[in-house]
Amino acid sequence: MTSHHPRPWHRGSLFGPGPRRALDREQRARFRFLLSAHRRARRLTPLHEHVGVALLKRLSVTGQCDPSHETLASDAGCSARTVRRATGSMRALGILRWQTRIVRSGWRTEQTSNAYTLVPADVPPVVSSGGQTGRETRTNRLSSVQQQDQDARGSAERQLASLGITAEQARASLARRAAVVEAGLLKKWNA
Repeated sequence: MTSHHPRPWHRGSLFGPGPRRALDREQRARFRFLLSAHRRARRLTPLHEHVGVALLKRLSVTGQCDPSHETLASDAGCSARTVRRATGSMRALGILRWQTRIVRSGWRTEQTSNAYTLVPADVPPVVSSGGQTGRETRTNRLSSVQQQDQDARGSAERQLASLGITAEQARASLARRAAVVEAGLLKKWNA
Protein backbone atom coordinates (compact mmCIF):
# COMPACT_ATOMS: atom_id res chain seq x y z
CA MET A 1 0.00 0.00 0.00
CA THR A 2 1.53 3.28 -1.09
CA SER A 3 1.23 6.44 0.90
CA HIS A 4 0.09 9.67 -0.76
CA HIS A 5 1.51 11.85 1.99
CA PRO A 6 4.69 13.66 0.85
CA ARG A 7 6.44 12.76 4.10
CA PRO A 8 4.73 9.62 5.46
CA TRP A 9 7.09 9.43 8.44
CA HIS A 10 5.55 12.68 9.74
CA ARG A 11 1.92 11.50 9.55
CA GLY A 12 0.39 11.59 13.01
CA SER A 13 3.22 13.74 14.37
CA LEU A 14 2.60 16.80 16.46
CA PHE A 15 4.31 20.01 17.45
CA GLY A 16 4.75 20.68 21.15
CA PRO A 17 5.30 18.58 24.24
CA GLY A 18 2.93 15.72 23.41
CA PRO A 19 0.64 13.77 25.70
CA ARG A 20 1.39 13.55 29.40
CA ARG A 21 0.16 10.91 31.82
CA ALA A 22 1.48 10.90 35.36
CA LEU A 23 1.39 7.59 37.20
CA ASP A 24 0.86 7.18 40.91
CA ARG A 25 2.63 4.55 43.00
CA GLU A 26 0.01 1.85 42.37
CA GLN A 27 0.05 2.39 38.61
CA ARG A 28 3.85 2.23 38.54
CA ALA A 29 3.74 -1.05 40.46
CA ARG A 30 1.09 -2.37 38.07
CA PHE A 31 3.24 -1.42 35.07
CA ARG A 32 6.21 -3.29 36.60
CA PHE A 33 3.95 -6.28 37.26
CA LEU A 34 2.69 -6.27 33.66
CA LEU A 35 6.25 -6.15 32.34
CA SER A 36 7.19 -9.10 34.52
CA ALA A 37 4.04 -11.05 33.64
CA HIS A 38 4.55 -10.54 29.91
CA ARG A 39 8.19 -11.61 30.27
CA ARG A 40 7.18 -14.77 32.15
CA ALA A 41 4.62 -15.50 29.44
CA ARG A 42 7.47 -15.02 26.90
CA ARG A 43 5.76 -12.13 25.15
CA LEU A 44 8.70 -9.91 26.13
CA THR A 45 12.36 -10.78 26.43
CA PRO A 46 14.33 -9.91 29.56
CA LEU A 47 15.97 -7.01 27.70
CA HIS A 48 12.56 -5.71 26.66
CA GLU A 49 11.58 -5.76 30.34
CA HIS A 50 14.73 -3.75 31.16
CA VAL A 51 13.72 -1.19 28.51
CA GLY A 52 10.26 -0.94 30.12
CA VAL A 53 11.84 -0.35 33.53
CA ALA A 54 14.11 2.29 31.96
CA LEU A 55 11.03 4.04 30.54
CA LEU A 56 9.43 3.93 33.97
CA LYS A 57 12.61 5.38 35.49
CA ARG A 58 12.56 8.25 32.98
CA LEU A 59 8.89 9.07 33.64
CA SER A 60 8.66 12.38 35.48
CA VAL A 61 6.15 13.36 38.15
CA THR A 62 4.28 15.46 35.55
CA GLY A 63 3.98 12.52 33.17
CA GLN A 64 6.66 13.66 30.75
CA CYS A 65 8.50 10.72 29.22
CA ASP A 66 10.44 11.48 26.06
CA PRO A 67 13.91 9.92 26.24
CA SER A 68 15.77 9.05 23.08
CA HIS A 69 16.38 5.47 22.03
CA GLU A 70 20.07 5.92 22.83
CA THR A 71 19.28 7.08 26.37
CA LEU A 72 17.01 4.09 26.94
CA ALA A 73 19.64 1.80 25.43
CA SER A 74 22.31 3.04 27.85
CA ASP A 75 19.88 2.69 30.80
CA ALA A 76 18.89 -0.86 29.82
CA GLY A 77 22.35 -1.98 28.70
CA CYS A 78 21.36 -2.85 25.13
CA SER A 79 21.42 -1.36 21.63
CA ALA A 80 19.11 1.28 20.18
CA ARG A 81 17.76 -1.34 17.79
CA THR A 82 16.72 -3.51 20.75
CA VAL A 83 14.96 -0.47 22.23
CA ARG A 84 13.00 -0.02 18.98
CA ARG A 85 11.99 -3.69 19.02
CA ALA A 86 11.08 -3.51 22.72
CA THR A 87 8.94 -0.41 22.35
CA GLY A 88 7.21 -1.99 19.36
CA SER A 89 6.49 -5.15 21.37
CA MET A 90 5.15 -3.15 24.31
CA ARG A 91 2.98 -1.12 21.94
CA ALA A 92 1.59 -4.34 20.43
CA LEU A 93 0.78 -5.60 23.96
CA GLY A 94 -1.04 -2.33 24.71
CA ILE A 95 1.08 -1.19 27.65
CA LEU A 96 2.89 1.60 25.80
CA ARG A 97 1.84 4.36 23.41
CA TRP A 98 3.85 7.11 21.83
CA GLN A 99 3.39 10.22 19.75
CA THR A 100 6.08 11.41 17.36
CA ARG A 101 7.17 14.95 18.20
CA ILE A 102 8.48 17.30 15.50
CA VAL A 103 9.88 20.85 15.42
CA ARG A 104 10.32 23.37 12.65
CA SER A 105 13.89 23.86 11.50
CA GLY A 106 13.77 26.67 8.98
CA TRP A 107 11.48 25.54 6.19
CA ARG A 108 11.70 21.87 7.21
CA THR A 109 10.36 19.81 10.06
CA GLU A 110 12.49 17.34 12.00
CA GLN A 111 11.61 14.71 14.54
CA THR A 112 12.91 15.54 17.99
CA SER A 113 11.75 12.53 19.98
CA ASN A 114 8.76 10.43 20.88
CA ALA A 115 6.43 11.35 23.74
CA TYR A 116 5.81 8.01 25.48
CA THR A 117 2.71 7.21 27.53
CA LEU A 118 2.80 4.22 29.87
CA VAL A 119 -0.63 2.55 30.01
CA PRO A 120 -0.99 0.23 33.01
CA ALA A 121 -4.61 0.97 33.88
CA ASP A 122 -6.16 0.26 30.47
CA VAL A 123 -4.74 -3.24 30.26
CA PRO A 124 -6.65 -6.10 31.90
CA PRO A 125 -4.57 -8.17 34.29
CA VAL A 126 -2.74 -11.11 32.81
CA VAL A 127 -4.41 -14.34 33.91
CA SER A 128 -1.89 -16.97 34.85
CA SER A 129 -2.67 -20.38 33.48
CA GLY A 130 -1.20 -22.04 36.56
CA GLY A 131 1.11 -24.33 34.60
CA GLN A 132 4.86 -24.04 34.54
CA THR A 133 5.00 -23.57 30.79
CA GLY A 134 1.47 -22.30 30.25
CA ARG A 135 0.12 -25.55 28.82
CA GLU A 136 -3.13 -25.32 30.77
CA THR A 137 -5.98 -23.74 28.87
CA ARG A 138 -7.52 -20.57 30.17
CA THR A 139 -11.09 -21.77 29.59
CA ASN A 140 -10.64 -24.67 32.02
CA ARG A 141 -9.35 -22.35 34.72
CA LEU A 142 -12.17 -19.86 34.23
CA SER A 143 -14.80 -22.58 34.22
CA SER A 144 -13.49 -23.93 37.54
CA VAL A 145 -13.64 -20.42 39.04
CA GLN A 146 -17.17 -20.03 37.74
CA GLN A 147 -18.06 -23.42 39.24
CA GLN A 148 -16.69 -22.36 42.66
CA ASP A 149 -18.71 -19.13 42.42
CA GLN A 150 -21.89 -21.06 41.67
CA ASP A 151 -21.20 -23.47 44.54
CA ALA A 152 -20.71 -20.54 46.96
CA ARG A 153 -23.96 -18.95 45.79
CA GLY A 154 -25.85 -22.21 46.24
CA SER A 155 -24.38 -22.65 49.73
CA ALA A 156 -25.42 -19.13 50.75
CA GLU A 157 -28.94 -19.66 49.41
CA ARG A 158 -29.24 -22.93 51.36
CA GLN A 159 -28.11 -21.21 54.57
CA LEU A 160 -30.66 -18.42 54.07
CA ALA A 161 -33.42 -20.97 53.38
CA SER A 162 -32.56 -22.86 56.57
CA LEU A 163 -33.03 -19.60 58.52
CA GLY A 164 -36.31 -18.84 56.73
CA ILE A 165 -34.98 -15.70 55.03
CA THR A 166 -35.46 -14.89 51.34
CA ALA A 167 -32.71 -13.42 49.17
CA GLU A 168 -34.61 -10.11 48.91
CA GLN A 169 -34.83 -9.83 52.70
CA ALA A 170 -31.09 -10.50 53.00
CA ARG A 171 -30.30 -7.83 50.40
CA ALA A 172 -32.55 -5.31 52.18
CA SER A 173 -30.88 -6.09 55.50
CA LEU A 174 -27.44 -5.62 53.99
CA ALA A 175 -28.52 -2.31 52.43
CA ARG A 176 -29.78 -1.08 55.82
CA ARG A 177 -26.50 -2.12 57.48
CA ALA A 178 -24.48 -0.38 54.76
CA ALA A 179 -26.50 2.80 55.29
CA VAL A 180 -25.83 2.71 59.06
CA VAL A 181 -22.11 2.17 58.55
CA GLU A 182 -21.95 4.92 55.92
CA ALA A 183 -23.79 7.35 58.20
CA GLY A 184 -21.35 6.56 61.02
CA LEU A 185 -18.38 7.17 58.76
CA LEU A 186 -19.80 10.45 57.46
CA LYS A 187 -20.45 11.56 61.04
CA LYS A 188 -16.87 10.66 61.97
CA TRP A 189 -15.37 12.50 58.98
CA ASN A 190 -17.52 15.61 59.40
CA ALA A 191 -16.75 15.91 63.11
